[in-house]
Amino acid sequence: MKTLIPDSLFARLFILLFVVLYLSSFASREIVDSLGLASEASASYNPFTLRIFIFRIIASALTAWVAARWLSDPIKRMAMAAEELGKNLNAALIDETSGPSEVRQASRVFNQMQARIKQQLEERNRFLAAVSHDLRTPLTRLKLRAEKLDQLDLRSAVQGDINEMVDLIDTTLDYLRGNQQEDATCLFDISALVHSMAEDAQECGNVVAVSGYARPIRLQPLTTRRCLNNLIENALRYGKRASIVVGETDDEVVIAIHDAGPGIPEDKLEAVFAPFYRLEASRSRYTGGVGLGLSIARDMAKKQGGNITLKNAPKGGLVATLVLPKRTYK
Repeated sequence: MKTLIPDSLFARLFILLFVVLYLSSFASREIVDSLGLASEASASYNPFTLRIFIFRIIASALTAWVAARWLSDPIKRMAMAAEELGKNLNAALIDETSGPSEVRQASRVFNQMQARIKQQLEERNRFLAAVSHDLRTPLTRLKLRAEKLDQLDLRSAVQGDINEMVDLIDTTLDYLRGNQQEDATCLFDISALVHSMAEDAQECGNVVAVSGYARPIRLQPLTTRRCLNNLIENALRYGKRASIVVGETDDEVVIAIHDAGPGIPEDKLEAVFAPFYRLEASRSRYTGGVGLGLSIARDMAKKQGGNITLKNAPKGGLVATLVLPKRTYK
């Protein structure tokens, strides 16, 4: 059957339209001739003329439906593959053996693009590993030399600066490598995760309260934990305490983290998600942070098809809302 059907999508549509239109005209003429109403069919109004017209409309609609399926199915597959690639660079490749020649060619190009992106990211990771090693070596030497300083205040200050540089390098490299970390998807109790993280924070002397409940959903546990950890740490750093509310809708799980801090200016609520952006004017990592916490958190959320938004609470403080969809991940 494959050899009888043209391989080109254009040829398939052309032949389909031609055959259907020809058959509809032929069938209409045969109906009129068989009933001996050829002369009547040319009249300005005739019930048989109306039936012929309806028959042609039905034939055209059927043709359009089949043609639309031929066109939409490959496009849908490409769209789903592109969406999956956005969340997982190691997603399965598109089948290059099915569909007309145009679709197979597009599938090959898409798979080649995916392979090139993976290769470039792997090269970037190798470069980052080399840079990390090259930076750590002189920093280690500086640490050793700082130990030989006679002035205790100066030695302490130099060691603090070196430790801050090490932390900054580690955090930056961790951020740049974040999208390449593998994390299997499974059915997971996100409410239990939130309560567990709150208990860990409480054991460290922080004030964290949790309320609400959501049923288990399919997600990436390590990625979700890292995302929530950044949001909770951010709330505790700037707001001193955190109140977490877990909830769900028919389609989403919603986790709102409310702190008691000063909030963020309305025109900066989106800007703070940019990498290395800090509202804190101080360059100290302990008061202003590196500026990657919210960037990493949003990346982790989007990796699972979710998102993070910020808003100022009416009575003060900032509310960071994590939304994760209820969907099945392959």
